[in-house]
Amino acid sequence: MIISFMNINAQNPSSVKKHKTTIKSIWDIPHVTNWQKRMWINRSYVFEMTKERPVNYDTSYIKSYYKRLVIILPFSTRFLNFSLIDLLSKNKLSFAPNLQYNIGIGVSSKWASFSINNVVKIFNNNTDIKGKTSNQNYQLNLYFRKFITEILDQNYSGYYIKNSESFNSYKSDKRYLIRADVKTLNFEVNTYYIVNNRSFSYGNSFAFVEQQKKSAGSLLLGLYYSYFDAKGSPSLVTSAFKSSFDTLSLIHNGHTYNIGVNLGYIYTLVFLKRFYSTASYVQGFGGEQVNYQRDDNSTYNKWVNGAEKSEVRLAFGYDDGKYFAGAMGMYDYFFYRGNVNPTFDYSYGKFMVYIGYRFAILKKERKLLHNLKLIDY
Repeated sequence: MIISFMNINAQNPSSVKKHKTTIKSIWDIPHVTNWQKRMWINRSYVFEMTKERPVNYDTSYIKSYYKRLVIILPFSTRFLNFSLIDLLSKNKLSFAPNLQYNIGIGVSSKWASFSINNVVKIFNNNTDIKGKTSNQNYQLNLYFRKFITEILDQNYSGYYIKNSESFNSYKSDKRYLIRADVKTLNFEVNTYYIVNNRSFSYGNSFAFVEQQKKSAGSLLLGLYYSYFDAKGSPSLVTSAFKSSFDTLSLIHNGHTYNIGVNLGYIYTLVFLKRFYSTASYVQGFGGEQVNYQRDDNSTYNKWVNGAEKSEVRLAFGYDDGKYFAGAMGMYDYFFYRGNVNPTFDYSYGKFMVYIGYRFAILKKERKLLHNLKLIDY
C-alpha cells in the first residue's frame, strides 16, 4: 500500500481568480451565519488548497497535471532481504523471502495519491522450493517542489536461506533450507532536498503528477533513518550451520538503528518528446546502533560509526499527457564495514510495470465543492 501527498503548484482556472480580488485570505471568507461559523475551518482549508498559486518552476522544463485525476494499474513485486554476518569467520547466512507478484490499483490527484499493490495476487514463486512468505508493505510519499520524503514500513514472515548449499555442513536434497519461523520488520524514512527544483521534476518518474519536458538533473541532499529487526525460533543460525559460525554469532533476535546523511544525483533524459529514462544514485553515511540477544540469552548493545547506505532508482516510460506507461525499480542496501561481531546487512527492493491515464475532473470537482457550500462565496 502506498499513500502519497503532493503540494499544488499549478494554476487554477479563472473561476478561482475572484478569490484574489474578493477573498484575499481565509479571514475574508464569509462567516456570518451559524453554519458558516461552524464550517469556517473546513472552508478555510478548501480555500488554501484551491487558491491560485504562482508557478515556481520553469514551465519550459516541467508540465504539471495536478488538476487531473490519475489512475494507475501496476504489476509489481517487492522484497526485504537480510544477511547475518560473522565478521570473525567471514561467513554469512543470506535470508530471502519468496517473491510475490501482484496487480494493484493507484489513484492520484492534486489532493492525494493512494495505491494498493495486492488487489490481485498472481502467484507465489516455487513455494515447494522456497517456502511461503507473507508480507505487508506500506509506503507514504510526500512529494513537494523542493523536498521529498519517503516513509516505508515492511513486515515479512517466512524466508529461505539462499546460500544454503555453500556450506559443507548443509546435508539435504533440497536446494534451500526453508525458515518459516523467521520474521522481519523494516521501518525507513528518507528525505531529500532537490537542489535544481525549478527545472527537475521528481514526480515525473515516481508520482506521475508532472511531466519532464526537457532533460534535466539535480543534486539530492538529505537525511535517512532506518530500523531493522529480525528474529528466528529457536535461532537465526540453525544446527545445519552452527559449525561455521563463531558462538558470538548465534543470535536469537536482533535489531539495528541506522541514521545518517544522504548525498546523490538524479537525472531524467527525455527523448523523442514523449519518452524518458531516469536514473539516480544516493549514498548515505552515518552510524548504527546494534542490539541483539544470543541463543544463550547474553546480549550485545553498541553504537558504531561507519554504517552506510546505497540507494538506486531507475525508471523508463512513455507519457503523452493523457496516457502513460513504463517500468520502475528501487533498491536500498544498508551495510556496515567494520569489526563489530556480528552484524546485519539488509536491503529493500521494488520493481513495477504500470499503465495509467489522467482524467480531467477539475470542473466536476469545483462544482461538487460549490454544491457543498465550501466555495460558495
